[in-house]
Amino acid sequence: MTIEQAESLISSKYFQQLKYFQEKTNVFTVVGQTHTEHWHSSFMGWLLDPNSSLCLGHYPLVRLLSLYMIKSEHADLSLKEVFEMHLDTMHFETEKTFFTADGKKRSIDVYGESNELILVIENKVKARENMNGTTVGQTKDYRDYVETHKQSGQKVIYLFITPDPKQKPYDKNYVKITYQEFYDYVIAKCIEHPQIHKEGLYLLEQYANNLREPVHGSPMALVNTVLCNDIYDSYSDILDEIFHDVEKSTDYLNDDTLSCIVYKHYQSIFDEIYLSLDEKHYGKTPKSKIQRKFVSFTDLYRAKKIQNGTEFIMEYDGVYFYAIAEYDSEAKECYMLLLDENKRPYYNQKGEKIGFYKASSQAGLDAINLYRKRHQIDKKITTLNGPAYWKTKEGVPIKTLIDSL
Repeated sequence: MTIEQAESLISSKYFQQLKYFQEKTNVFTVVGQTHTEHWHSSFMGWLLDPNSSLCLGHYPLVRLLSLYMIKSEHADLSLKEVFEMHLDTMHFETEKTFFTADGKKRSIDVYGESNELILVIENKVKARENMNGTTVGQTKDYRDYVETHKQSGQKVIYLFITPDPKQKPYDKNYVKITYQEFYDYVIAKCIEHPQIHKEGLYLLEQYANNLREPVHGSPMALVNTVLCNDIYDSYSDILDEIFHDVEKSTDYLNDDTLSCIVYKHYQSIFDEIYLSLDEKHYGKTPKSKIQRKFVSFTDLYRAKKIQNGTEFIMEYDGVYFYAIAEYDSEAKECYMLLLDENKRPYYNQKGEKIGFYKASSQAGLDAINLYRKRHQIDKKITTLNGPAYWKTKEGVPIKTLIDSL
């Protein structure tokens, strides 16, 4: 990388736009409540309340319930039931306080209730779940209380929302949702809603900007993914070189190579770009193992966007490649299975089917490079926007399926 190339990237319109978004002050930062758990819970309650000043009715709540049905393996709820519910009667409160049978004081972060539905949200921003000297934790206490007090005919949904993909609730009846998923499925869709008024849009954009503030060194959610992908598409060679130089550096903070100097000066911007890309390129930062959570084939399968046997096709340099969605009923996971030019699976020497992928980008890379190796083409490709290249046999890109969730 030359100084001219680095300058071209740094001075580009999109790079400077991302820099502006990062540096723009939001109301949460001004009042010193960047990642206060109570504030996040209060905002969440306001967003989900059908009668709040957001004026989008029960649309945000329906989005969250749809996400719950996608994430839960045993969801006791259907879309038909959701549409038949009187969700406008839901009442929300934060910090709903009660006492357990043995006298412990507990507060449910976000609690919503109607005659048909109870929604319990345990919201964890920085801390882990509080055990309070027990082995069951807060989540179990909340569920015990709700199960004891719920009325006949009320369905109950338990959600555990956290920025940490690895954090889990102690009570297995809760469905874990990351803040990234909450942003992608709920907040971003509300921002795009054609009927949102400017005051509500302002608050949602301010909150979204706050989500990219780091918690334990990582943003709660990535909110500029489209912009970051546009930057990478335009400057992939330079960004690849910076990433690999910094990754292999033993002390990038004191390294005098151009890549390390540029990265150190604009680290938060580069990190957001790398985190916003897919799992192949890159979904992580040069000096971190933090991975971004993406919509998987299992998510698409559970949302009924694809089914067992859905066929995919990809054209690259005039060559067609094939794959199929295959559901593993034992593992309860859906994968992309690569097929050969005759649309048949690949097998190893033991006769076992091989070529299963969780990410379409890596499946596409391997398919193209395998073809090139067989045809003695020396040049291998190292990057591929799989969701954009792979399409169903009806011509629908995987990216479109993901965006429709």
